[in-house]
Amino acid sequence: MRSLIVDLLPHAPKIGLYVAPDVPEKKLRGAIRDYAKGVHFEDVIALYDGTLLGNGRDGAIFLDDRLIFQNSDFEPAQTVRYRDLVHLNAKRSRLRGTYIEMEVNRGRATFDAKLDLSKHPDSLEYIERLLQKVMLLPEQSTLGETDWNAVSRVLEELRSSGKLAEEDFRGLMNYRP
Repeated sequence: MRSLIVDLLPHAPKIGLYVAPDVPEKKLRGAIRDYAKGVHFEDVIALYDGTLLGNGRDGAIFLDDRLIFQNSDFEPAQTVRYRDLVHLNAKRSRLRGTYIEMEVNRGRATFDAKLDLSKHPDSLEYIERLLQKVMLLPEQSTLGETDWNAVSRVLEELRSSGKLAEEDFRGLMNYRP
């Protein structure tokens, strides 16, 4: 998924798009603090900065499996897993701005989400194309596979919080089947 996102989203600061490893740390820190709490810097593949000031506190973060976004401080952050996307509708309007309406399916519930791209309307075609592609990808099976980076991060957090003894931490970190 990482390579698809990198291929489809240009690194284009003039339209608010930043692709790793060239995402400015200040924008990334602003996004993670404001609406993407708990996301690790190294997991961010791309960022859309939807702010006038360029601080990254509104916009979207693209991760391997999901999109996290916040249109303004007056709206809650939303997380949309790519596999849950059902339908997209891109809209441009002088009165309502530029945005992508997403129909999202979570089990038995389907809801609508709206990603506002009005601050940088030229980013619409790139983000829409990416979401269309990831929406149509077959679901990847991860059975039998382990994300060792995620495991090590969780173990490190448990160790630093005192919930995992140092000896157990080392034993688990050295375990690979």
